[in-house]
Amino acid sequence: MISERGRFCAICGAMDEVLLDNLCETCYKKEHPLEIELLKSLNVAICTDCGELRVLSTRIDPGVGDESLEEVIREVVRSAVLSKFRSGYPYDVEFEDDIRNDKIMNYGVKEFKLRTKITLQPHEEFSPFEKDFVTRLKMKRTICNDCSQHKAGYFEAILQVRAADKRKLTDDELDRFEGIINTMMKQYEDAKLSYILDMEVVPDGITAQVSTKLLASNLAREIQAITAGKLSLAYELKTTKRDGTEVYQNTYLVRLPEFGKDDIIEYEKDIWKIRAINDDQMRLESLTDHKERQIVRKRVEKSAKKLNDFLVPREYMLVSTEGQTVVMMAMDNYENFDDNLERLPFNKEVGSTIKGFLLDEKNYYIE
Repeated sequence: MISERGRFCAICGAMDEVLLDNLCETCYKKEHPLEIELLKSLNVAICTDCGELRVLSTRIDPGVGDESLEEVIREVVRSAVLSKFRSGYPYDVEFEDDIRNDKIMNYGVKEFKLRTKITLQPHEEFSPFEKDFVTRLKMKRTICNDCSQHKAGYFEAILQVRAADKRKLTDDELDRFEGIINTMMKQYEDAKLSYILDMEVVPDGITAQVSTKLLASNLAREIQAITAGKLSLAYELKTTKRDGTEVYQNTYLVRLPEFGKDDIIEYEKDIWKIRAINDDQMRLESLTDHKERQIVRKRVEKSAKKLNDFLVPREYMLVSTEGQTVVMMAMDNYENFDDNLERLPFNKEVGSTIKGFLLDEKNYYIE
């Protein structure tokens, strides 16, 4: 407790000062030093490939956020120093360091220094307690576990895209699905352990070695959603760790439906283009009058015939119209012929070109 003035310090005999537990300020601070656990040194491991930091068993990805590597390291080591300090009283802290961006990856720079000054005032009658110390930041350049695994060819899962009924995929289909996978991977380009190690594109389908099960699952589900295919999962025991943990490799298979978006099919004695497909329904556009119908998917798959291989692509020009009659010109041989207006896509004007195809010597117009 605070002693009244007029008494003397029990150690130095000083009089006419504020005493605490019969000690003057100088003697009290000597007898009750500020208790701070000092971090004299701190190891900072930094991956030379990706820049990942490891401090006190904590991993930090400096690629997250807009801060420079210098600022990330500064915040991490300051937090590490303060994590050792506990006080029930308010305190102020000041830092000073020599961390610089241009020196962080310099192999000649083996350490930085962080100076910490803590000011604490547990008693209003006394001036603040102060503690000033330096922490050596030992820089260790290394290769993190993730980058090491990547270089070693590590992958957890396989992604497969196959056609229904074990048919071969066409070059157009292969190009389309390879493009879908590459486009989706751009969403993960900043994710450190998200990569495709190898992708094989052959007529049988697409097979890719994927870094993690989560990434492979996400890719498979997105492809399944786009194609309305069927997704299945198989897994195989690859190894057992020393602690007895079993490690499995997952295979995510997307089986494409027999019919897909933009296919041309024959169904109920009419020619249709598939506009959309999901798990239960198909949206078809009749190439007779360009009206659309929503039909149960199983019904179409049960009785429809795919015509893609029998089509002769063709381009046309709308030359003139008169009532429901139109004059069309085939752009491959400049032949003019009459047709019915309702067989054309809607809102086509004279002089416009229309893509379509020839099937059994009959012209069809798509767009």
